[in-house]
Amino acid sequence: MSNPNRLHPITIVFSVIKNVKETIIPLVFYFIVFIIRDGVKDHIQIEGFGPWVNFVPYLILILVFLIMVATGIIKWYRYSYRVEDMELRIEHGLFVKKKRYIPFDRIQSLDFSEGLLHRPFGLVKVKVETAGGNTEKSEAEMSAIKKEDALALRRLITESKNSEKVSEEIVENVESTPKQSILYKIRPKQLLFFASTSGRIGVVLLAVLGFGSQFDELIPFDKIFKEMEHIVKAGYTIIVILVAMGLFLAWLVSVLMAYLKYNDFTLEKVGDDLVITRGLLEKRTTTIPIKRVQAVTIQESLLRQPFGYASVSVEYAGGSLLDENREGLIMPVVKRKKIAQILQETLSDYIFDIDFIAAPKRALRRFFFIKMFAAAILTAILSIWLWPYSLVSILLVIGAWFIGILQFKSAGWNLTDTQLAIRYRGIDQQTTFMRKNRMQSLNISANWFQKRADLANIETAVMSGGAAIFKVKHLDLEDVKKIYEWYRPTKKE
Repeated sequence: MSNPNRLHPITIVFSVIKNVKETIIPLVFYFIVFIIRDGVKDHIQIEGFGPWVNFVPYLILILVFLIMVATGIIKWYRYSYRVEDMELRIEHGLFVKKKRYIPFDRIQSLDFSEGLLHRPFGLVKVKVETAGGNTEKSEAEMSAIKKEDALALRRLITESKNSEKVSEEIVENVESTPKQSILYKIRPKQLLFFASTSGRIGVVLLAVLGFGSQFDELIPFDKIFKEMEHIVKAGYTIIVILVAMGLFLAWLVSVLMAYLKYNDFTLEKVGDDLVITRGLLEKRTTTIPIKRVQAVTIQESLLRQPFGYASVSVEYAGGSLLDENREGLIMPVVKRKKIAQILQETLSDYIFDIDFIAAPKRALRRFFFIKMFAAAILTAILSIWLWPYSLVSILLVIGAWFIGILQFKSAGWNLTDTQLAIRYRGIDQQTTFMRKNRMQSLNISANWFQKRADLANIETAVMSGGAAIFKVKHLDLEDVKKIYEWYRPTKKE
């Protein structure tokens, strides 16, 4: 690996595809305006020019495509990487050659992904993540190298970081592999249950709205609104049916997305790392160094909690905010009672089997009063416009009360000599475990009403690319003071 290596030539195809994606909206707009619309009109006749002028829009598209291909070839030719002096050295650049030298001791992990075009050639895409690097993107990216070369590079980096002295023997002896064990593997039934309850329907709806907004000038909204007027006149029953069908279709799409993304999800412990492998169409491998885990969160959604299932994620330092596994999901769906058994040996610094101290009963009404008040105002406004159908909105008030009760029951905390655990709920219940030496800050706050009832809020943060913040409200003031005193540095005499 000491000699300069180029990426696989298929990188040129990836570059063209990337350029097409980045320019898809203007290209579609150009195609509709200059080709489809002109195609239904008479051919253009310009004095002094022949009929070939009608082919100019097509020639422009061909020219743009050729420029994309030429750019991809130049980028591929000028990109090279090598290993030298305990560094990963990368040289690249379209017109100006850039050099990037990344010391092994700064490399946190190499994350692999295999797309549909990678697999037939035995290739992987490699992202180089560094500690303290750019949180907006990966430190470096190699879009297509042989899988065996990527694995050899990972082993080489691991060996060199674990050795006191690195010699040339390490470069040759890349066959040794660290101990590994499978901690968790999702089963087909679990995957289907997870996909069905993933709650990604909102993502699908936002994507549809965002896509539609890009073509608002081309979509005939006037005709759509006129058709909607006819539907409204036909009765609210049809509207309800259409909305239900739309939501059901969005749910099916969200299930498919989750199924493809988390198919064959596997969590392994390889040496001192957690290695996650997932994906059907695009197989991804993410490496999380155990020593960089900042917090562990158990999430129990409203749909999964009654069945005793939860998801587990970790906050970890390093990586990029654009990483698709930035949420640190290590177990998508697992029985709540089995989590401690699976993780206790691997994350031995954390204590998962604990009892929580709940929020005091006097805090109960503060969890639902404001929510019910806001829901009541909304119900009153809807009653003026949509009577008597607005009576259904009374369910908002009941829902606000129900969520408030659940939030009260969830609120709690636990303290050991080295660990703070807090439990809280928005819609889903979250239980977060944090080591004292990993916490970046701890804040307490209380408004005037809370002070009268001897209540307070507690908020803490850990480092996770950006800051990950956790907050639980309406705890007993004495409990909050106890947590604060535990976290506050002791004064040296």
